[in-house]
Amino acid sequence: MTGIRQSELLGLRWRDIDWQAQRIRVRNAYVRGEHSTEGKSDLSTRRSVPMADRLAREIDRWSRCSLHTGADDLVFAHPTTGNPIDRSKVTKRFKAACVDAGVRPIRFHDLRHTFATRLAASGESLRTIQEFLGHADSKTTQIYAHYAPSAREVEMVNQAFAMDESKDVAKGSAELSGALRAD
Repeated sequence: MTGIRQSELLGLRWRDIDWQAQRIRVRNAYVRGEHSTEGKSDLSTRRSVPMADRLAREIDRWSRCSLHTGADDLVFAHPTTGNPIDRSKVTKRFKAACVDAGVRPIRFHDLRHTFATRLAASGESLRTIQEFLGHADSKTTQIYAHYAPSAREVEMVNQAFAMDESKDVAKGSAELSGALRAD
């Protein structure tokens, strides 16, 4: 529900969650055993993503269960050590969770695509989606453009099939009456 990369989730610290604004500030990634403030682009490590109400509730619930909730602690830390979680273990557990849920196993990265696709399908601008995903190049975000509805398309189809509704209703009633009498 955020479109955040797996490495960014693994590098997420409690100070990066803005409860007041209900946003996650992407500032850090955990890649190949080290934390980095340099992402794929300037946008990728200098952005914030809104948290849906449901997600905010779940992260709040998670904060109440975790032993590691200091500002500099990782949100998704090893439960006993507080150290970063191994990426390969996260991937394995994610695939197992897919199987347990009875859904087709997907790549963790596919969640990012789902986020963008659902926003595009709901009519959100590609520029906004680009900002949320941290894409430096709008061409990367264009992958989701075909999911974005166009108000003009609906209008175009309505006009193409427009009829005088009263004539259409009367004609349909007469055809139905004739069919019923024939039986």
